[in-house]
Amino acid sequence: MSARTVRRFGLEAYSAIPRRRRLPELAVQSCPCRLFANSLPTRSGHNKWSTIKHTKFANDAVKNMTAMKHSRAIIAAAKIGGPDPASNARLYSAIEAAKKASVTKKTIESALRRAAGIGGNDGKALENVTYEAIGPGGSAIVIEALTDNKARTVTSVRTCLTKQACQLGPALFFFDRKGVIRIAKRTIPDATEATPAVIEFDVIFEHAIEAGAEDIEPLGPDEEAEGPEAELPVYEILVDPVDTAKVAQEMKDSYGYDIKEMGIEYVPKKDSLVELSDPQGETMRKVVELLNEIDDVQDVYTNAS
Repeated sequence: MSARTVRRFGLEAYSAIPRRRRLPELAVQSCPCRLFANSLPTRSGHNKWSTIKHTKFANDAVKNMTAMKHSRAIIAAAKIGGPDPASNARLYSAIEAAKKASVTKKTIESALRRAAGIGGNDGKALENVTYEAIGPGGSAIVIEALTDNKARTVTSVRTCLTKQACQLGPALFFFDRKGVIRIAKRTIPDATEATPAVIEFDVIFEHAIEAGAEDIEPLGPDEEAEGPEAELPVYEILVDPVDTAKVAQEMKDSYGYDIKEMGIEYVPKKDSLVELSDPQGETMRKVVELLNEIDDVQDVYTNAS
């Protein structure tokens, strides 16, 4: 018996129909139209929490990967040069980098304890490994990694290079190993009319040389600064690797400069710089991006300009 028949003859006639052939009474009373189903519609499940949940999980995964990467760098630096950041430039740089990446104090302290062999050690020894590669346009690439499984890491590195038509090959002779300190020019706190508010490059250069620097050059503007200082450049100081911590401390304590970054890096020789075309530059960007996605990779250097 259809709903149309029920509406035509009324509920009394409907009641006379055997129960097994009746339509649901609720549907008859509430639906004036032809019935196809009497179940409530279901929703797709795309609610606010679903969006928040997936976004949160993705953000947590990125944070965990970042924390793990910085922890491994701190552990390696402490094991190589000792647990004191004042005398270990690499450790100082690793801790500062972790802080700027918003790694928690608890995570940093845990990494230092692991380096000292105090709890939480998984028993796997971490090794520093360096890979050399030939990139687009004959450019050179140096990859520094920290790993407990060299076979796994070299496979990951080779896969990233192969995807962009690059390959492992000799490249270190295009670079010098240098201590690198990046400082931001700052205003003089007690400036007067007789004292310029902004320190000139010649003054910065003189301070760096007196502190023990080998060379200094301006980079781009300070992206973290605010107000007028946002237009002032960051300066890169090159020093002998063993003097990195000493020079950085001198520039900070004696002259009041803000230490942005500090570490020991592979710096391309000026006569080895390779200028890439736009397509080659895009390939290089993709290579560096893929390499940095590998958990074990700590730093990537190139002589491409």
